[in-house]
Amino acid sequence: MITFRELTGAPDDLSVLGGFHGTLYVSLFPDPDERESLENMAGYLRLKGHGWYGENNYHIVLAFDGELLAGAVIADYLAEPATGVIEYLLVSADVRGRGVGRALMDHIEAVLAADAAAGGRELAGVVAEMNDPRAVSALADNLDPVARALIWHRYGYAGLDFPYRQPALSPGQAPVTGLILICKPLSAAWRDRVPAAAITLVVREYLRLAMRIDRPEDSPEYRRMAAHLSARDDVGRLPLDRYTGREAARPLDVHAVTGPDDRDFAGTLAVYRGAFPPGPTAVGEDEFRHAVAEPGYHLWALRAAPADPEPSGMASFHTLTAVALLGYVTFAAPLRGSGRFPALVARLEQRLLADRPEIRGWYAELGPGTDCAPFLRVGCRELAVDYRQPALGPGEDVPCRLFFKPPGRIYGPPELSGPDLLTDLAEVLSTVYGVAAPREHPVHRRIAGTLTDGVVPLR
Repeated sequence: MITFRELTGAPDDLSVLGGFHGTLYVSLFPDPDERESLENMAGYLRLKGHGWYGENNYHIVLAFDGELLAGAVIADYLAEPATGVIEYLLVSADVRGRGVGRALMDHIEAVLAADAAAGGRELAGVVAEMNDPRAVSALADNLDPVARALIWHRYGYAGLDFPYRQPALSPGQAPVTGLILICKPLSAAWRDRVPAAAITLVVREYLRLAMRIDRPEDSPEYRRMAAHLSARDDVGRLPLDRYTGREAARPLDVHAVTGPDDRDFAGTLAVYRGAFPPGPTAVGEDEFRHAVAEPGYHLWALRAAPADPEPSGMASFHTLTAVALLGYVTFAAPLRGSGRFPALVARLEQRLLADRPEIRGWYAELGPGTDCAPFLRVGCRELAVDYRQPALGPGEDVPCRLFFKPPGRIYGPPELSGPDLLTDLAEVLSTVYGVAAPREHPVHRRIAGTLTDGVVPLR
């Protein structure tokens, strides 16, 4: 049976807090920039005991399975927007899968609703920070970020579509990027739409009360968030199953083909040949046989459902040092026209981050006649450069449009420097196309002659 203990500023509770902080808390939050200090937590509990929070509130609740510390939740109630904030939700690895997280969630929602009711209000919703499963992170997460996102999805949370960034928690810490602010609407006012002005107020009060930033307007992170939110009436919601490419209504089965003997090798090449007839940008089966054995190369067989007998789509890409190059992508029936391209991009970016946790993004070469609309809809931007795909055989290089996308959500044009692009191109030419002297190749020399050291222009 799960029992709960809410901590106070009393000496015995502070002793329990110290044990929790030094064990479960530190082990589950390895990034020091994301962690709250023990001194701060104890100080907040003492302030609460002295009435400092007023109509707001602060909670540290521990969950026990018998005598075992099974989990904890740390949360704030923000009175002005009548909103709860979950700062940390932790479940011990020893008890995962037993419902501890759900029990903690139900308990803290009831506690926060009681806070709102004490002031004659209805709890509008609860928000929380979550590591973005499609963003670069400085440290490895303690739980697979996709698995965590799907857990929050089952709890009823969705991402809020704005560029959230946590300011530094202290002078010795750095701002935290790679986060999503997620939300569970509870009141009727938030169920159909989440007002942007309300989220601005939530962020402001969270920074003021939880992060002790007396004037959030002085924080550059807050100013950027407020400026983005002020330009819209509502905040879009990102269903977390869709954002991770695991939407139940439109599943996408991905099988990584490991070699010519793989059960899907022949079927994947059959899909490829059906979409890419022989021509200047097509390759033969021998090239796939060779490439699939190379480090960093991925060949995927795609299905609408795992039980489908044969693949109905394929994708190939190279993970390089700092970026990736998308090779061939195509959908046949029943994948074609099913709206699953964003799910493929989500899965692609998660694979790239697993290969290279600090990857800058990925390129796509789109040849003549290729429909660019799906790439534009997922946030790709075309580089204003004269790019030509090196000839795969006898003949001339093929004019192509070169697109680029950083991983994750996009809120503005990517800033790709000229030197970075040239470094990336040299690696593409040598690794993907086998060019011995890539910086002397006409493709590289032509683009190098038009770039300065600034940001690469976009179309």
